[in-house]
Amino acid sequence: MELDKLLSQNGLVQEYPRAQDIRERASLSSPIKLFYGETYDDKGHTIDSMKYYLFVADLADSLREEGFFVDPTILVADTAACRNIKPTLKDRYMSLGNERADFIRKVNDIYGTGLKILKMSDYIDSDKFLSEREKIIGLCKSEPELMEDIERSVPQSKIDIERKKGFLYSFDEITTILDLDIKIGPPRENLYDVLARKIATKYGKRGLMSLFLTPTFPVGVDWTYFFINEGIEDHGITAYKAGSKRLQHFRVLVGKSDPSIIRGHIDNSFISTNSDLPNPVLDIGIICEMAKRRIEKSNSPSSLADEFYRGEITPSQLKEKVKGDIDKFILSKF
Repeated sequence: MELDKLLSQNGLVQEYPRAQDIRERASLSSPIKLFYGETYDDKGHTIDSMKYYLFVADLADSLREEGFFVDPTILVADTAACRNIKPTLKDRYMSLGNERADFIRKVNDIYGTGLKILKMSDYIDSDKFLSEREKIIGLCKSEPELMEDIERSVPQSKIDIERKKGFLYSFDEITTILDLDIKIGPPRENLYDVLARKIATKYGKRGLMSLFLTPTFPVGVDWTYFFINEGIEDHGITAYKAGSKRLQHFRVLVGKSDPSIIRGHIDNSFISTNSDLPNPVLDIGIICEMAKRRIEKSNSPSSLADEFYRGEITPSQLKEKVKGDIDKFILSKF
């Protein structure tokens, strides 16, 4: 797929660098480093994570078609996932990290994504990483503005805990992403990205480019849920954690959710024709189109959002389409 068409897919890409800026960066980096990282919980593998895996693969393919060398990496942040759990659960969560890596390998096999899989535990105790992290910690402590940015990167509910731990979660994140070219993620990660660019500038480095996909929303809830929970309506929930906001029963968990329950959730979902409001069914439909495109080896961009918001597909037709596509192109493959 042409890079410009990939980036301009409505309902999928929320914010992105100009295609020409990406090409210029690719010409300076060989290979150009594409990156998406995630933690996880013990509830299962979300279909929403697949949106990011498939997009990273599509972006890599688009750049390769233009002759660039590409390094598309998915980070399973197993060490980060263990930061704020009970010590007795660490072995279990490290094992869950292996399961998440295996899930991504299966995505590679089914959809031909060719993604490199990296676990945080593979590098976080290396001398190189620890040395770089100490330099960043020292820089931030010497500049109050940077330290304030570190504190802002932490949710208020966790600020006291992270302060006692020396904000290691944030420093691990910044150290990991500092030398990337393009980082793909949800919009809520912008605080990390901005800080990483500030630090990169102080080191005389180029700094990463951010590309944000659309937020994730629970499926199977009606309009009153979003009305009451304005924070979720505005920012969504964590794509890669099934239990985000304790909504694991309103998520599609690949290889785990009962297909009949998923169909029921799709039927019960509130769908608005206002593109500014959450539309989890459309989001799932777009993920299905991404999966279908790779299975059928098509280069056509997703037009589902355009068709829906132009009124060419009604809400009921969208639900029927998504119920069929999710089984055919995703659930049945696992």
